Amino acid sequence: MKKAVVVLLVLALCAGCAFAEEEATRKVKEGTLTYSNMSPEEYGDFLDVNLSQNVWNIYVNNHPAYSAYIKTNADIHETFDTVTEMVMALDAGKVDRIEFPEHVGKYFLRQADNANKYVPYWYAQGVNYYLSMGFSEGNKWFGPFNAVIKAMNEDDTLLLLKAKYVGKANADMKPITFEKFPDAETVKIAVTGDMPPIDYIAADGTPAGFNTAMLAEIARRLKVNVELVSVNAGARAAALSSGRADGVFWFWYDKQTKTPRDVPAGVELTEPYYTYDTFMYVGKRLH
Repeated sequence: MKKAVVVLLVLALCAGCAFAEEEATRKVKEGTLTYSNMSPEEYGDFLDVNLSQNVWNIYVNNHPAYSAYIKTNADIHETFDTVTEMVMALDAGKVDRIEFPEHVGKYFLRQADNANKYVPYWYAQGVNYYLSMGFSEGNKWFGPFNAVIKAMNEDDTLLLLKAKYVGKANADMKPITFEKFPDAETVKIAVTGDMPPIDYIAADGTPAGFNTAMLAEIARRLKVNVELVSVNAGARAAALSSGRADGVFWFWYDKQTKTPRDVPAGVELTEPYYTYDTFMYVGKRLH
């Protein structure tokens, strides 16, 4: 009897060791939204080089079960054209965690039921992201939009809009009203809805949030009408090249080094309208 117990204990210990070793060496798969001119491998290499080791592990210290999922650098990067697709992949176990800008991740976790299903595995810094609008080279609206965005940076309008539509964003964001200018020209601007509450489209298809509020102010200052065009993250560049949209929100680059990171050929960037330096990596709550 004693020998049987000893054998069982040894087998259990071996199984536990094997499981721990497997978890320690498992490849972490990370999901992120599609970037216009970077493959998943290129984006992964970029993060591996630039992400700071100054990370805040949220659950790993008190919940060892999460440790296998919380590495500074992921082993495999997968890209998705929409947040919905990315979250579905996380739910299905196709990726272990998904990447959000900090404010986007916090908004995601505030949504109904999400706090019970997901947790922030960790935060990371290391890159200053500058979001800009993109226009096809030669588009006549690039100059006017660029000038107004620059002015809105200088007079703190963008700072105030960020505080209202990002810092205080909740699940019940109101639609943005655009002024109408009879006989004025119309500018077609694409929104993705894939970075709520920055780039946000409500469940009924109505754009709202920070980008839309900023666009309403730009239109007011330029006295132009705006036609909103809905595209997903993966179709931003195509919307410009096809002429479906004059301008698109959400192209990013490293301002310090003047290095474009999400800028396809033939696209001009406005002055930055939004900046952030912290990522949140979200994964499933382990029960």
